[in-house]
Amino acid sequence: MELLRIKGAPNLSEGWWVIAVGAVFLVGSPTLVHLLERDRKRRLKRAAEDPSRQLHDRIREVNTAFTKAAALMHDLQRDLAAQQAAREALIAQAEEQQRLLEIDQGQAERIREILVGETKATIQAERRQQWIFFALGALVSIPIGVAINLLVP
Repeated sequence: MELLRIKGAPNLSEGWWVIAVGAVFLVGSPTLVHLLERDRKRRLKRAAEDPSRQLHDRIREVNTAFTKAAALMHDLQRDLAAQQAAREALIAQAEEQQRLLEIDQGQAERIREILVGETKATIQAERRQQWIFFALGALVSIPIGVAINLLVP
């Protein structure tokens, strides 16, 4: 038997393993008994209940779940309606802004045309004025030049 013994391993023939298994059994058995007893009591309680009462409770729970689902559905529909109203308001506002932008572009184009027209008219008037001053200057300077030549020997 000594040949099968591994160095440093406990000697199984000494009975330590019996004590270890016994200790585990003594510690674990009350817990196991408690779990089995609790399961047995729960099954007995369930078996002692009236099946019609169980069915009634389940129907009540289903009705409660449907009531909650209906309330949630109503809330979701209300939220969806509010979001759709907000979306429609935003679309209407965007269309109004687009319309105002088109009006503003039309007005800006008209203002530009007016300014360009006024600018062209102003340029033409200044040109006429400059030609008039040139002609007047030429008409006045020639007689003055001739008079100076005749009067100064």
